[in-house]
Amino acid sequence: MHISGRHCLGDASLCYIIRMMKESEFLRKVREIGGKAYVVGGWVRDRLLGLCPHDRDYVVCGLDEKTFAETFPAAVKTGGSFPVFILSIDGIPCDVALARTERKEGSGYRGFAVEFGPDVTIEEDLSRRDTTINSIAWSPEDDKLTDPFGGQADIEAKVIRATSVHFCEDPVRALRAARQAAEFGFTIEPHTLEMMSRCGRELSGEPRERIFGELKRAMHSGRPSVFFLMLAQAGIIDTVISPLSLIWDIETSDGGERFKKIMHILDKTAAESERAEIRFASLVRSLSSALPEMPADCVLNEIDSMLRLPVLWKRCAEFAVMHLPDPSAGKDPAAAVDTLAVLQNHPIGIDGCLAITKAEGTADSYTFLGDSELYLEIMKKARAELPSGIEGKARGEWIRARQIEAVAKLLL
Repeated sequence: MHISGRHCLGDASLCYIIRMMKESEFLRKVREIGGKAYVVGGWVRDRLLGLCPHDRDYVVCGLDEKTFAETFPAAVKTGGSFPVFILSIDGIPCDVALARTERKEGSGYRGFAVEFGPDVTIEEDLSRRDTTINSIAWSPEDDKLTDPFGGQADIEAKVIRATSVHFCEDPVRALRAARQAAEFGFTIEPHTLEMMSRCGRELSGEPRERIFGELKRAMHSGRPSVFFLMLAQAGIIDTVISPLSLIWDIETSDGGERFKKIMHILDKTAAESERAEIRFASLVRSLSSALPEMPADCVLNEIDSMLRLPVLWKRCAEFAVMHLPDPSAGKDPAAAVDTLAVLQNHPIGIDGCLAITKAEGTADSYTFLGDSELYLEIMKKARAELPSGIEGKARGEWIRARQIEAVAKLLL
């Protein structure tokens, strides 16, 4: 495929043809210099799951870095301890890595010594990965899978299984396993759960952004509750949201009714809204309600101190916990006016509050949310009736009182 374009240098025009490298050409060149390229990771997994795969990541075996770089001069090298190249294939920027192995020498995800080169096999490269469903390679040239750890069978059985005994060497893999279970509706086999439990101590020392990254992806899944349930069963939920671990630990071994209710509301919120920050806000609101002995702001602050929440997530959770009225006050005219006034410029939005209250089963107590357009129109008309000559603080007080009066008539 060829794309033409005109580029200008000063007053002169330079026309040339930009040539797009197809995957078939990439594979041929790799083969001609003695290597073999595989597609690995999520693309292969999603293909086997019958999902729509997206980005292709390649691993090249049998080559050294110098030979690869000379053959593909357009490839941009990234990475530190091991080379990963960004190369445009079929018009899409793809990650191309040389096959590598890892050896644990220190703590955390930085504590690995990486070895790469032409002698590393695809099987050795796959062995360093987290779970078996991600430890499958596919050869585009001969349409064959390399699956040394039974990933395809685990996909068919809907099971999350650690690829090897090295699973615990990066403690965040415990969160990934729980997140994968939530994303795909899989269960985690017992031995992997036990390995996850051994990650707890080292996980507490991991960078907060790594932990939050897994939480964020889990919050985008179809059933976020599975993520927390798997962490709870592994005994490491306190490394992500410690107030939730209080409920799990205080009640029965399965978390008891309070834990189940929180998870039920979370999944129902997920069904109502695709926004991860709304799902999280619902979780914090339910969690705060289940811990009446712990002030609501303390619940949120403790979670924030662990995860360093993005401003958007914190603001939405703060509104849900501190400012969305209790259902018993949902039909109070003043509460309706004050809440709608703030929601017009708040990132949680009326839609976010509606999703949360529907999930809680309290939406009928918040008619001002369900009929927000009508209420906002009434509030706008009331504001327009402001007499001339009222200024400063009195102006706001008059408008609010008139809006409350108008909304009260609507609520009769």
